[in-house]
Amino acid sequence: MSDTTAPGSERPATPDAVAVSPGGGADASEAAPRWSVVRPAPEPFPNAWQRRVLLWFLLAAAIVGPLGWLYARRLVRPLSGFARAAEQLGRDPTAPILALAGPAEVGRAAQAFNRMQSRLRSFVDDRTAMIGAISHDLRTPLTRMRFRIEDAPDELRTGMLQDVEEMETMISSVLAFIRDASEPGTREVLDLSSIVEDVVEDAVFVGREVTLVDTRPATVDADAIGLRRLLGNLIENAVKYGGRAQVRLFTERQDAVAEVRDDGPGLPDEELERVFQPFYRAPAARSSGQQGSGLGLAVCRSIARAHGGDVRLARGERGLVAQLRLPLALEVSRA
Repeated sequence: MSDTTAPGSERPATPDAVAVSPGGGADASEAAPRWSVVRPAPEPFPNAWQRRVLLWFLLAAAIVGPLGWLYARRLVRPLSGFARAAEQLGRDPTAPILALAGPAEVGRAAQAFNRMQSRLRSFVDDRTAMIGAISHDLRTPLTRMRFRIEDAPDELRTGMLQDVEEMETMISSVLAFIRDASEPGTREVLDLSSIVEDVVEDAVFVGREVTLVDTRPATVDADAIGLRRLLGNLIENAVKYGGRAQVRLFTERQDAVAEVRDDGPGLPDEELERVFQPFYRAPAARSSGQQGSGLGLAVCRSIARAHGGDVRLARGERGLVAQLRLPLALEVSRA
């Protein structure tokens, strides 16, 4: 029997269709073949099953999402406390000890941080006390030297007395610095512009040529007495060696910046950092005939760094520019 399909007859259904022959029996076999083709209709997206799966995912995310967020917040909160404590330690070495809270690992890290802070504080206090004790003990041999100088020849007495007086001035400066460092003032949130204006007014009142060029509000967390001493020393140096001072206060990124400019001869580049060494006086300062112990700029930098800032010198168009940079208060810097 041949497999060839007769002309005019329908071909068998393709694989993606279903062919159905109606009827059966002898009459059906004698009738001409008739086929019905059934094709499945495509379902829309999403279908019922896909909608149910998507709904389950949304319900699970709505339940697990808030719980995961709360758990993550609980884990991260101690880390943010560490960041605040480290920032506060850089601004104020006498900051309170970090409170212990959180998981066991965080508690051990907090204990290590507190021990480090206590050791740093003890190290600084011990060094400060040692320097103060040495400076105080030097007064006794200087007093004996004064009595012995009285018996020295006249041509030697004047020079020796000047040397002794200079040493006593240096010792007094050291003791004053140690006293201020061992008894730090109370930190408070204040506007640095008010302190700058007060220091400038005091300098003008005593007859110094000081001008307040510009000032902007700058909120800092600082010791008001220490900042007054710092700014007073910078203005005094500017007037002493530069004739007059121009003061300006502004903010730059997260810092408050106070600049004191003078019209003096300035300093060589290699001396700009060296003058911050205790008891060092630049050759120009020694030859100027002005009195000084060489401790003023060292004290200024020490006060600034105790507040998390710094003091630097730079060459200006005329004279020097002394720049005080302090971090803004934490509440302001986060805003």
